[in-house]
Amino acid sequence: MEQRVDTIIIGSGICGLSSAHFLSKQTNDFLVLEASDKVGGIIQTENNSDFICENGPNTVLLNNDAIIELIKDCKLWESIKLPSESSNKNRYVLHENELELIPTSFKKFIRSPLLSFKSKLRILFEPFISKHKENTTVYNFVVKRFGKDFHDQFIEPFITGIYAGDTKKMSAKHSLKILWNLEQSHGSVLRGLFKQKRKGNQMGSFNLPKGLSQMIHKIAEPIKDRIHLNVAVEKVEKNEFGYKVSTKSGTFLSKKIICAVPAYSLINLFTDEQLNNELKNVRYTPVDVFHFSFKRDHIKNQAPGFGVLTKPSDQKNYLGILFSSRTFDHVAPQDSELFTVLVGGERQKELCELPKEQLETIVLRELKQLICQQGEVTFKKHFRWKRGIPQYDMNQETLSTVIKGFEAQNTGLFILGNFYEGISVSDCILKAKNIANKLS
Repeated sequence: MEQRVDTIIIGSGICGLSSAHFLSKQTNDFLVLEASDKVGGIIQTENNSDFICENGPNTVLLNNDAIIELIKDCKLWESIKLPSESSNKNRYVLHENELELIPTSFKKFIRSPLLSFKSKLRILFEPFISKHKENTTVYNFVVKRFGKDFHDQFIEPFITGIYAGDTKKMSAKHSLKILWNLEQSHGSVLRGLFKQKRKGNQMGSFNLPKGLSQMIHKIAEPIKDRIHLNVAVEKVEKNEFGYKVSTKSGTFLSKKIICAVPAYSLINLFTDEQLNNELKNVRYTPVDVFHFSFKRDHIKNQAPGFGVLTKPSDQKNYLGILFSSRTFDHVAPQDSELFTVLVGGERQKELCELPKEQLETIVLRELKQLICQQGEVTFKKHFRWKRGIPQYDMNQETLSTVIKGFEAQNTGLFILGNFYEGISVSDCILKAKNIANKLS
C-alpha cells in the first residue's frame, strides 16, 4: 500500500521536529517518520524523584531568531529558566587540582594563574600574526595565534565541553567557526572580538521548568497526527512522482524529502557512493552521563558556577562536571545538590566500555574529592551514548560540499543534522527554519 504526501521528514530529533514545526505554519501536507518509539533524539530529559536530569544538552543558546520564534510559538517564552547569575560569570578549569575561574575580563586575565607572564605577553602579538590562507586543525590554529599554553589551558577544555573532541583532529574553520571568521574578516581574532564587543553582542541560554524535553513535547503535540513512530526508513529512491520512501510498514511517495537523521543512519538510505563515503568518515564519540545528588549540608565546596571542564594534563577520569542545581535551582530539591558528570569522549573512549558500576565508582570518588563531600549519594542516574557527539574533523569541508552537491542533483531533497554546519540545538533549529522557508 502506498501513501502520497507532499513532504516526508525522516527523523524526529530537534532537526526533524523543528522542520515539521516551521513547515506546519504553511501546510499540513507532510509526515514525520521516526524509527524509534519516541521523539526528541539527543534531547532526553528524565524527571525522577524531584530531580530533572538532562542526558543530552543541558542548555540551549538564545542566539538566533529561529530559536526565539520556536519558543514563543510553543508558548514557553514566559516559562524559560535562565541560568543563575553566578553560573554565567563562573566557569572553572582545574589548576593544581583545584577549581580555578576562567577569567572573563582583561583585569582578571592578567591576574589569572592559568598562564605564565610570558604566555600572557605572547597573546598581545596575535594581531600581528598573518591570517590562515587555508583551513587547519584547531590545535594548529590556536597555537599559531595565541601559543600552546593558551590552547592547553583554555581551548582544549572549551572543545571538551562542546565536542568531547581531539583538537589535533578537528577543523578550526568548522569547530571554532566564530574565531575563524573573526580572523578571516578582520585579520586578527582580537581585533574582531574588540569590534564585536563594542557592538554589544550577547548570547544567553535557557532551560525549562520540566527540562528541555518540555520543548520537544510542545513542538510535537500540535502535529502528533503527522508523526509516525516505529517506522524505520529503509531506502529513498527517485521516481516519477518525486521520491519513493520504503519502510517495513509500507511505502510513501513524496515530492520533497527532509533527511534529519544521524550520519550513520543516513548511509543506509541512498545508493550514492560519493555521499556514503563521506558520511562514513563522520565519527561519533561515546559519552557516559552520570547524575549524582547529595544533601547540600554534606558538601564543603560550595563554589558557585556553571561547572568545571578538564584537559588531558589534569589526568581525571571525567571530561567535565556540571553544577546542575547551582545553574538552575529548579532541577533539585532545595536541600540537595545535583551534579552531572560527563565521561569518555575522544580522550578516554575506553572508559565508555567499562561496566556501569565500575565506572561509577571511579567517577564518584573524583567528584567527591572535588566538592569535598562526605556522606551518601541520595540520588543517581546513568545514561550511555555509544555514538554521542559528532566530530567536526578535517573532512567537514568536503562533507559539506558533497552534501550540497547531492542536494543540487536531487531537487526538493535536503539533508539536515548536527553532524555538519552547526552542532548546537539552536544551530539545528535555524537550519530547519531555513529549509522550511525553501519549501514554502
